Amino acid sequence: MTNMVKRILVGLVGIPATIALIYADARVFSAVIIPLTTLALLEFYKLAESKHAVPNKVVGVIGSIALQILFLLYTVSTTAQGAQIMVYLTVAAIGFVLLTLTAEMFRAEENALLNTSLTVFGVVYVTVCLSMLMMLRSNVNIGGFDGASLTVTLFAGVWMCDSAAYFTGLAIGKHKLFPRVSPKKTWEGAIGGGIAAVLIVIGLFTWLMPTVPMIHAVVIGAIIAVFGPIGDLAESWLKRDAVVKDSSHIIPGHGGILDRFDSMLFVAPLVTIYLVLIFTGR
Repeated sequence: MTNMVKRILVGLVGIPATIALIYADARVFSAVIIPLTTLALLEFYKLAESKHAVPNKVVGVIGSIALQILFLLYTVSTTAQGAQIMVYLTVAAIGFVLLTLTAEMFRAEENALLNTSLTVFGVVYVTVCLSMLMMLRSNVNIGGFDGASLTVTLFAGVWMCDSAAYFTGLAIGKHKLFPRVSPKKTWEGAIGGGIAAVLIVIGLFTWLMPTVPMIHAVVIGAIIAVFGPIGDLAESWLKRDAVVKDSSHIIPGHGGILDRFDSMLFVAPLVTIYLVLIFTGR
């Protein structure tokens, strides 16, 4: 069975399952994000180990899960409770950094600066960024936005951007996008993927959230079109530096969780920031 066939088969099962999960219940969706994020974080730490670093996986995973539980509590809280939980999140984040540094002193490992830095960076890059999906699914229910529909739109936009870029690049790609990081990606593919992302986001906004001003669809589509590929390239760069093809082999034809969510690691937090800015400005 070829890699492309595996990708298609996984997509035929995974895409409907993901959409059903998003629309089912915000708490169930968040409960699934937590173990996926934990696996992705462990994949990141494995990449770090290939560079002779020894991140503190136990502290990193415990801190990651604790922060995500607070994110989960925030998404189901009232406004007053939410403000208090945000204080807890801040305290937990600071505590995690201090705990990581303290724990490192009791480990008989070299490169303490590298180990602690990568332990903390992994949680910020993987845990915090993916946790934004929990925030979007649960809390964006004002201004005509619907959390479930917006989350589905983001996934669809990222999937379309990735697929359209691949097939456009395969058909007409000639000019390399970033050969030092990913030799196969082309400018033609990136432009084709970006156009497809914007179009599908506009289409889904029109269908699922017709009361939302179209400017938001265009901006969010543009975020996916520009920063989705950057997220993909960033993870490819980390893998190239670690001299590995995939972060793991947990998903047939796709590699690891980190491989599958690399674009979303950039898209989800940036869309969250955009929505916070426009709602705060009202």
